[in-house]
Amino acid sequence: PGDQTQPELFGECAPRFGNSTRLKRESIPVAEAGRRESCSIISQRSKVSEPEPALSLGSHKDKGVLTLSQKIPAMPSKTVQSCANSKGMKQMDIGVFFGLKPKAKEDPKTKVPPKPQNQHDVALPSESKPGQRKRKGQGSLGDKDPLADHTNTEPEGATGNQRGGWKRPRQFSTGGEGKGKKQCPFYKKIPGTGFAVDAFQYGQIEGCSAYFLTHFHSDHYGGLTKKFRFPIYCSKITGNLVQNKLRVESEFINTLPMNTECVVNGIRVVLLEANHCPGAVLLLFRLPNGTSVLHTGDFRADRSMESYPALIGQRVHTLYLDTTYCSPEYTFPPQQETIQFAVNIAFEMVTLYPCTLVVCGTYSVGKEKVFLAIADVLGCKVCMSQDKYKTMQCLESEDIRSLVTTDWHSTALHVLPMMQVNFKGLNVHLGKFPGKYDRVLAFKPTGWTYSDSSVLVADIKPEIRGKVTVYGIPYSEHSSYSELKRFVQWLKPQKIIPTVNVGNYNSRSAMEKYFREWLSDAAQKK
Repeated sequence: PGDQTQPELFGECAPRFGNSTRLKRESIPVAEAGRRESCSIISQRSKVSEPEPALSLGSHKDKGVLTLSQKIPAMPSKTVQSCANSKGMKQMDIGVFFGLKPKAKEDPKTKVPPKPQNQHDVALPSESKPGQRKRKGQGSLGDKDPLADHTNTEPEGATGNQRGGWKRPRQFSTGGEGKGKKQCPFYKKIPGTGFAVDAFQYGQIEGCSAYFLTHFHSDHYGGLTKKFRFPIYCSKITGNLVQNKLRVESEFINTLPMNTECVVNGIRVVLLEANHCPGAVLLLFRLPNGTSVLHTGDFRADRSMESYPALIGQRVHTLYLDTTYCSPEYTFPPQQETIQFAVNIAFEMVTLYPCTLVVCGTYSVGKEKVFLAIADVLGCKVCMSQDKYKTMQCLESEDIRSLVTTDWHSTALHVLPMMQVNFKGLNVHLGKFPGKYDRVLAFKPTGWTYSDSSVLVADIKPEIRGKVTVYGIPYSEHSSYSELKRFVQWLKPQKIIPTVNVGNYNSRSAMEKYFREWLSDAAQKK
């Protein structure tokens, strides 16, 4: 009944979630015992202001880089209260979201961006660029963390059973040497430059003087090894991951600052937040002839991108577009709505059943927003494997580092490889803690799947078997069809080149048709 007072949390499991408060109940739907029924949610007596969520990762403090701005009713927590005035947050400032004191803002006019590691390769504004030094090229269950072999990036929901040939092509390293070397496709080269983007599996590319990496996912860095001997350009977080996980020598890694125009081999380049995974960037190239090229890498289009100073009023000639979900059937909820759903379910379950182990699936890089948000609401740290822990240390954030641990017995929130988030794998994991937990609540943040019959998170149903409850939540780090359409119609590029699902004639033709329709509609709305 909604007017009864919730008893104080007690028992040996309760202290894991921090200080408990006196709570009252308000009705919301929740799934329990294999069927949906009306239950209740716990909320604080004090009134909580409705926040504007801004959850993101990293350490960049550039104004105007925001996350999804849709307001979602939030679960009570001290951190949620601190988010009420977060409109000015940038996407990578997760510390403020978690209620920590924001760092002092810097005046963008006086900010001096950090110099790249290789001064001969990059010239920042007002710097002269010395001559470039030429270098000689050289050559469904498991306990294994995908991070160990860097094979984490099976696209969300993009399986081989998709109709119409909509399968994201897998890329494999060729070692870059020998007769079997693959040819670099045209859509990985930027015309009018000596640049290649996410093209490390083709060895030394003729005419290429700089290799850009948009983010640290294996289908983009494939072929990049410690033997690579050419200049690489990327964000600071991605550079950390390349050096620490792939052991590429630091002299070949050039990290560029975010939202700052730099000059690389005579071409002006700006890195912009891609809203995909930690360190992921959009690449804006401004050529000497006055044309501009935008390469999205992998990205989740968001309305906040329409506020990027570098893109406002920018006439883009060519847009290299992430078309992972460029078909009308790909419809899924906004990221923040999905995150809030997981947060609400986790908070209620551990409040009603304190001896609950909460598990979240992840890749080697990706899905961090989900489990960090749950950690904040539960007031606990999140435990993960040594490899994942090392990855989190590369994110350049003390706030994030303070939330993660490798001590499996110190917290009831665990992160496991996505392939282990199934009934068998979860039961095996539960068995490692005899007598400590009486149930498992797991979240599998997948992308779009054909089984999705609704875009409403309220319609998400769990799978329950014995002590294990699994929620598959439609959390994607790629743009939905409608998000792609809005982004293209706002940007109005002269030319669009798809970068995913391009190996099938029918899919290419369909995407070209969508592009024409989008731009035609945008022109009529002027």
